[in-house]
Amino acid sequence: MHDGITLEKLNVPALTLCTYPFQPTAEATAKTLGLPNFRFALIDHPIGSRSEQELRERAQEAYVQGSKILLGN
Repeated sequence: MHDGITLEKLNVPALTLCTYPFQPTAEATAKTLGLPNFRFALIDHPIGSRSEQELRERAQEAYVQGSKILLGN
């Protein structure tokens, strides 16, 4: 979150990924860092113990959301 928000403040488009259990923390961080409306992609948790296929599915979810975020839709 911190890196993505820092980049956005520098007018560098950024995409931050977050898993659902960490959504409240991500929202609080964005608010604390001065960008309460900072958009980020939310994907299923966990990531580390997933199979290659499950990771591909999460990547596809992130791609769809990230495209909208980065293109301003």
